[in-house]
Amino acid sequence: MISDRRAIVCGITADHAFVLGSLIAGFRRHNADFTGDFVLFHDGLDAQDQARLQRLWPRMVFHLFDQSTVAARFAGLGLKAELGAVIRRYSPMIFAKFEMLDLLDTYDKCLWLDVDMLVQGSLEAVWAFEGLAWRPLPDGAFGRRAEVMETFADMRVDASVTLLNGGVVGMGQALRGVICADDIYAVAGQLIAQTDAMSVDELALYFLAASRGLPLYNLDLRFNHPVVAPGGRAAAIVHAIGPDKFWNAAPLVLAYPDWAQNLGEWQALGGAGYDGPLRLAAVQAATPDLALRAARNRTYWQAVYEDLRAGLPLRYQVDLRSDGNALRFFITGQPEAAHLRLTRQPNERRIGVELQFEDDSRIAPALFAGLNGLRIGAAKGKPLTLRKTKQGRAYGIVVPLAVCADVMGQLAEGLADL
Repeated sequence: MISDRRAIVCGITADHAFVLGSLIAGFRRHNADFTGDFVLFHDGLDAQDQARLQRLWPRMVFHLFDQSTVAARFAGLGLKAELGAVIRRYSPMIFAKFEMLDLLDTYDKCLWLDVDMLVQGSLEAVWAFEGLAWRPLPDGAFGRRAEVMETFADMRVDASVTLLNGGVVGMGQALRGVICADDIYAVAGQLIAQTDAMSVDELALYFLAASRGLPLYNLDLRFNHPVVAPGGRAAAIVHAIGPDKFWNAAPLVLAYPDWAQNLGEWQALGGAGYDGPLRLAAVQAATPDLALRAARNRTYWQAVYEDLRAGLPLRYQVDLRSDGNALRFFITGQPEAAHLRLTRQPNERRIGVELQFEDDSRIAPALFAGLNGLRIGAAKGKPLTLRKTKQGRAYGIVVPLAVCADVMGQLAEGLADL
């Protein structure tokens, strides 16, 4: 007789069995009272790894979920090319959490966990939801998705629904008979067809909830804590969002030794570990969030500068400090107070380019004369905008990263007489 009708649901490609093994090992250490199932969607996990996972958690349930499964879910929508692009960018597993809606025929409640997580505490308080549950994104997340929000404005019926991080998502019996997996796939299909949005899974869940008025329980940050945010060591779940994971990024390997301990339990069963390259190996961890943030910035700026340097005017000299979210370029012959600055954007395919200067700088009048009204050809003729900064003022524009060098060159031409 099944006494616990709850399920933890995950999805992995076959090469990430070691990641799930570590997740389960950490989960069971901190959640000994949980007696429900682990339901795994996978794209071809071999029998040996399935047996190892069952030794870690006897109540494992396996479902094949591969590219053909996803194609069948979207059949008839004419999205073959667009769907293929989404799957190549992520994997079929981006859609696996949608399957929880149909699992509610078997379970009272399901909780999706991304596998790039470290469980450090009890999740008992998470199970308070009856319908949907997720950790809200900060308010600025709506602004960063303004275009898709405008496109689907008619679906935003319930303004109280929050945008989500999809790493931890709960679904309960209050949804059963109200929506099913086909409904969420249909919304995802609309997003794929009409936008180039990246987080199709999260947006589909948001728009379905907002359009149907579905009951939502907002989870505390501690149950899905981004690894780049302060306070990660005190969270019940730390989520390694982005390319830097507990197994491939030196700052996280150093800062979170529990993950390696969990991996050891998987390897003790004969499972393989991680044998790929180690990222950010030159960085030593102070606190996890600050070390990772600095390392990511340094890696990002090194890559950007490598692409830009050959096309930059000689009068731009790069500042070697690259730990922050901006990279400075000094202008030969001008004081440090007047410099060009590149700034990271939430969408890493775009970049901010601006000239900063003090109000009382001796070159401020010339800057106004050279740049006022300048329209950037590489940015479809958009004008520079003037803003006030703590140090003075800045002329700037946000452009695609691909045209950054052209924009910097045009700015240099505007300053030719300085």
